[in-house]
Amino acid sequence: MMSWPDQLRGLSIRQGAAVLLAVILVSGCATPGARSGGGPAATEVLSEWKRADRLYARGEFPKARESYQVVLEREPDNNDVLFRLANIAYYMQDRETARELYARVVDSGLTDPQLFYNRAALNLTEAYNDLARYRDEGGPSTLTSEIRAVMAAIERMSDRRPPVDTESRTVPAQGEGER
Repeated sequence: MMSWPDQLRGLSIRQGAAVLLAVILVSGCATPGARSGGGPAATEVLSEWKRADRLYARGEFPKARESYQVVLEREPDNNDVLFRLANIAYYMQDRETARELYARVVDSGLTDPQLFYNRAALNLTEAYNDLARYRDEGGPSTLTSEIRAVMAAIERMSDRRPPVDTESRTVPAQGEGER
């Protein structure tokens, strides 16, 4: 059997150009952009992703969420986008969505420490709110010293890296390892 270059030697220039063009076209189908529907569409997704990141960085969470949703429609298993959407839901006090999205990212196998911090902060915020409601409804005398100590610890933690708070407009912590 002749090698590929040997097979091309017997072709005219026109036939060789046609083979080369076919190889270029076929190899273009294997690019990452082609997986998401082609070059221009992939460029649009990337452009929307960058827009979403800018909006997120500026704290424009409703607009950022819309842009990330566009990206997620094209790339439904994109953990970076899912993580950002979870953070946005967390900030916007949509705790159920945040919990579901964080769980989805954890289930995918992502082990980013920031993911676990943000999810823990969500859970601590909810625990604190529940304890505060309990205290408010039953009076401070119904809290055990252990529960008061837990609440104080959460409050101290909140001073350093506060959980989401609509009044102070803080967001999930963004460390260097955030995805």
